[in-house]
Amino acid sequence: MERDNNNGKSPQDAGRYLVIGISLGVAFGIIFDNLAVWLCLGVGIGLLAPQILKKKNDGGDKA
Repeated sequence: MERDNNNGKSPQDAGRYLVIGISLGVAFGIIFDNLAVWLCLGVGIGLLAPQILKKKNDGGDKA
């Protein structure tokens, strides 16, 4: 069952992207004085980054 859920990425890899996204979101939120919006965007980017990079690096169909 765990084999089916594993996409070749460990939870630590996803956590790294999440930390980077939150950090950038907080930094831009402080710069542009709108922390709530940028923090949400940073979390979204951090959660989607592994999926985007996985598709880019797989070399599969780019539909």
